[in-house]
Amino acid sequence: MRLKKFLFENESVDGISSPSQYMYIKIVRFMLVVVGSWPRREIGEPEPRYQTIILNSFFFCVVNTALFGSISYVYIHTSELSFLEIGHMYIVILMTANDMSRVSTLTLSQKYRDLAKEFLTKIHLFYFKDHSPYAMLIHKKVHLICHLISPCLLLQMLTGLSLFNLIPMYMNYSSGRYASGGTQNSTFEHSLYFSYPFNSSTDFNGYVVACIIHWLLSYICSIHLVMFDLLLSIMVFHLWGHFKILINSLNNFPKPSAETHCELERGININAEKYSKKELVEVSQKLKECIDYHREIIQFTNAMSDVFGPMLFCYYVFHQASGCLLLLECSQMTAQALIRFLPLTIILTQQLIQLSVIFELVGSESEKLKDAVYGVPWECMDASNRKVVAFFLMNVQEPVHIKALGIANVGVTSMATILKTSLSYFTFLRSI
Repeated sequence: MRLKKFLFENESVDGISSPSQYMYIKIVRFMLVVVGSWPRREIGEPEPRYQTIILNSFFFCVVNTALFGSISYVYIHTSELSFLEIGHMYIVILMTANDMSRVSTLTLSQKYRDLAKEFLTKIHLFYFKDHSPYAMLIHKKVHLICHLISPCLLLQMLTGLSLFNLIPMYMNYSSGRYASGGTQNSTFEHSLYFSYPFNSSTDFNGYVVACIIHWLLSYICSIHLVMFDLLLSIMVFHLWGHFKILINSLNNFPKPSAETHCELERGININAEKYSKKELVEVSQKLKECIDYHREIIQFTNAMSDVFGPMLFCYYVFHQASGCLLLLECSQMTAQALIRFLPLTIILTQQLIQLSVIFELVGSESEKLKDAVYGVPWECMDASNRKVVAFFLMNVQEPVHIKALGIANVGVTSMATILKTSLSYFTFLRSI
């Protein structure tokens, strides 16, 4: 309660003029602007077209170069790499490829920018909070959830980024490689390995340059991997809020107040009140509003599946492959393997579970729609309105899910399948 009071005292929901002024939107905006993935021009912020093209092209080239550099390093030095090093490089290649999928399908996509614009200017619960007291309540609840999850994911990103780069630096320090002549019989350890045109293995100056490049690349990759997940999670929470508002509207559908009666058609014959002609007009308008609201939610959900589907498909493939590799590396049970791979394993697994559970909210909430639609007093309506209710009921039979490339529903079931398959592959690889 104190946390809710603190948040709403410092950022009043009623005193905000647009969603862009919310702190969690500011966090996402600040991070995505860095990598040229925030729809600034689309929502009216000053950004020349040429600046967008140059910035996006730059990051596309950077990620491509990183992917090519890591693959070429593995190809050239395969015979020289230990089991831990080759596993580390495969994981780096997978992460870079996953990052590449997000740059190509989101950062460079106009459909993504249009979707983000629609969310920030139409779909955000900010624009629905005044429809009813319950809508305001849901808006505040979603507002609080987004406030809590945004700094958590930001902290998670910074923690993973720091551990990924500081662990090799600590190993170099503990091995005395930073001392004068410390690399005479060894080489510097790096968080990333590329085929550089300079010596970054034994030359200290080359190591420093490579280390700076690795920190910058890790920062760019982390933003793409975490901040797009955060933006997607915020959209999903708002979709969940929309379903809650729609279900509440159906559960509180106006009852008839006429003194005339009709025969109830739900099993046994009893007397039930019937809508008057004046009330039937209001009922027809109310049904139209609910159907239009449902159609708007479904259209945005389908647009999300269309835009984020390829990213989510690559995301699941990445977790399938990296989960197996990380478990295989951790199974060595040496101090070096656990220090290097255990934190990354925990963070990536937590990220998969977290995103899948959030997506499951939409499916579980939308499943309640059919009961809510059937619960409206259709037996007291005239024939035309009953047909509308029947049509509405037919359209809400299937729960709403965001799909990965139109193939699999994103949710707890897919997450459990990935974790189970990774453990199976890990067991098989351990046996051979």
